[in-house]
Amino acid sequence: MSQLKTTLSFTFSVCALSVALYSHFTHSPVLSSTSDVQSAENVSLQGHSEQYTPVEAGSLVQKQQHIEQLEEQMRYLQERVLELENRTFSAPASPEALEDSVLAILERKEQKERAAHRQSNPVYGFYEDLPDDYEMRLKTDPEYADKLSRQLQQKVLDESLPVIDRLSAMGQLQMNMYVLNRTQMDTMSYDTVDAVIKISRGQYDDKLRVQALDVVAQTPVVDARIARSLLDIVEKEDNDYMRATAAEGLMSQYYQANDEQYPGLKRQLANDILKLYDNDIDNQVYNLMQRMIGDEDLLEQIRKDANK
Repeated sequence: MSQLKTTLSFTFSVCALSVALYSHFTHSPVLSSTSDVQSAENVSLQGHSEQYTPVEAGSLVQKQQHIEQLEEQMRYLQERVLELENRTFSAPASPEALEDSVLAILERKEQKERAAHRQSNPVYGFYEDLPDDYEMRLKTDPEYADKLSRQLQQKVLDESLPVIDRLSAMGQLQMNMYVLNRTQMDTMSYDTVDAVIKISRGQYDDKLRVQALDVVAQTPVVDARIARSLLDIVEKEDNDYMRATAAEGLMSQYYQANDEQYPGLKRQLANDILKLYDNDIDNQVYNLMQRMIGDEDLLEQIRKDANK
């Protein structure tokens, strides 16, 4: 209400000032009446020697300019008054309405921040949207956990979805495994892992390719086809970080393989690792595998497994 009073007072003050100034200029002696102008014209026509001097003519032009400037200022002030009136009458009608407006602005800000976080870290951007009871519900509601896992798997496999959404689904699916303390899940299959490996090898920017490989390099899924893909990345990828990540993934496959569950796989993996280690063409690959193996004892064990 006080803002309205201020606006109205300002309006009346401006109008009063404008009228006063306008009256001052328009009632000056130079243009005070039509009769004065006519008298001046008559004197000129009768040939009197007294004419308007250059100073008087300049004064007329100057006063006319003042009037034009004043009219322009009046138009500006009228526009400002109208703007203030619009602000006054469009303001929230109550403290509750003001609070709602502020909360809406904050919500839009948070949404933009969450979107930026998902964009910069697509694999784990889903954290921003999880409800507070998410982990407890996974642990206490098996039906919910299984249904959610199937939905996430379908997102990973759906090539029509944006890559960011697929990577986010994969990150959430792996997190669910850790929350449930599982090393195996039907939904975490070769097809699921392979879909993400293909993203890491696709025509995407390096950020997406790197994060795709990060999320599957240490996968609990052991499969000869996954090992071959990782081996190919080590041999052909130009990005040094991705080559190192793929080498770690290959070593992880070797550690997890056992003859009982995966007959012959450990021997194949041992030979693949030695192939990289004994590489006498690419020193970078050799140095990389030296770091991965680390010591002579592990190297000897790998050679034994290769000759089984």
